[in-house]
Amino acid sequence: MSDDPTLGTLKRRIDEAKKNLKISPSQDDMPRTTIGRLFNVGVELVAGVLAGVGAGLVIDWVFGTSPWGLICLFILGSIAGMMNVYRSLTSTKNKKTPHA
Repeated sequence: MSDDPTLGTLKRRIDEAKKNLKISPSQDDMPRTTIGRLFNVGVELVAGVLAGVGAGLVIDWVFGTSPWGLICLFILGSIAGMMNVYRSLTSTKNKKTPHA
């Protein structure tokens, strides 16, 4: 199979395309703006609460434990959302650093 000329041509074309590809920095490497960070904080907090409420409603519906599943998982979702916010605000990725 290595003697196939079309395979060699394809490999050469792939190598040329890789050389010509301009790689842009990923979003994790770019400094975030204040509004972007605040939006991220809000989304993470709301997502944790909504996930807890949704899971609590499902648990209550399946097992008939209303309202205890909702109450317990609302609290756990709120705690998870606050932990995500804390991690987001204290991570070193989000701090603006000069790029070399």
